[in-house]
Amino acid sequence: MFEQQTALGGALQCSGRDGFDGQRQVRIGEVRGWTLLELAAFAGLESEFAGALRSHLGIDPPTRVGEAVTLRGLQWFKTGAAQFWIVAGTGDVTAAPVTATAAPVPRLQEALEELAGAVAPTLCASTWLSHSRTCIFIEGEAAREVLARGVAIDLHPDVFEIDHYALTALQGTPVMIHRYGAGRYHLYVMRSFALTICDWLTDAAWPFGYHIGP
Repeated sequence: MFEQQTALGGALQCSGRDGFDGQRQVRIGEVRGWTLLELAAFAGLESEFAGALRSHLGIDPPTRVGEAVTLRGLQWFKTGAAQFWIVAGTGDVTAAPVTATAAPVPRLQEALEELAGAVAPTLCASTWLSHSRTCIFIEGEAAREVLARGVAIDLHPDVFEIDHYALTALQGTPVMIHRYGAGRYHLYVMRSFALTICDWLTDAAWPFGYHIGP
């Protein structure tokens, strides 16, 4: 079996660097061991698609873009009119050493596979996107200020609350930013741009100082 390798190469091998005041106010690293499934209804079958999800989940699927919802241990992101990203494992394996290969949590992986099988392939396109994306985290007291230097959205905590997310751009590169915790953000980036985003984050965090990894 092929093992998924990090797209960040040696970018996370250093320990970080001190800021102008000698402190390190943020941490930057890669989330490992997660799985991403995209479900997108075919045109004209949106109602049947929603009904199939409702039958499997026992409740209606999320209806609002911008607010992540956790159902059966899986994180749901509504990314279109009848389209979802469903993520397993981001809360279980974080910042594993960049040389390690972290496997998804079995229970959550099974839940994701059951979900993929619960919706008939005649209703939607079911696509596994884990290998095409990298999830980078930044956390700490200055994390919001670092991100605000590159994204054109309001990240104030009264506006961009915990478990809110936005499909936006960071320095012209498409990203999905998820406010995972009070001072922690997950950035889902296309694999080919992951190194660019990581380099930008470390450059932007330099004045504040940063740690690499857990």
